[in-house]
Amino acid sequence: MPPERTKRQPNRELLRNLASGFGDEPWLSSIAVFPANRPDSIVLTVRPLYYPESVVDAAYIEVQAYTDGTFHITYVESRHGDRWLCRWDRHDSPDYSRDHFHEPPAARHSDGVNRDYPLHLGDVLADVVVPWVNRRVGVVWDNYEG
Repeated sequence: MPPERTKRQPNRELLRNLASGFGDEPWLSSIAVFPANRPDSIVLTVRPLYYPESVVDAAYIEVQAYTDGTFHITYVESRHGDRWLCRWDRHDSPDYSRDHFHEPPAARHSDGVNRDYPLHLGDVLADVVVPWVNRRVGVVWDNYEG
């Protein structure tokens, strides 16, 4: 019989602190802490005006953090019915290093690449994810033919 998997516990205190730290960011339109449809997450919604309206109708970052130090950070663009996404992960994996990134546009398991992230999740967001999102917004505009 396989060993029983234990459910990871969300690090709610850390997630609340992270959400609070993003409170004054002008590029975010909303911050949802443990929303009903994602009760173990915070969801940072990017202001729609940051993207060409005809290309991206919504974008958000979902952050999940657990008391065992693991996390998942997912960036999602809604493209009028299609989804474009990527994910930064820290968890044990038989296929990748503990820190790894699932590349866009689908963030499938097979899209993973090994990475090294800062120790603290707040630093991962500040030093890795937010700069990546800023570059991504620039790429979307550079490819816009409106």
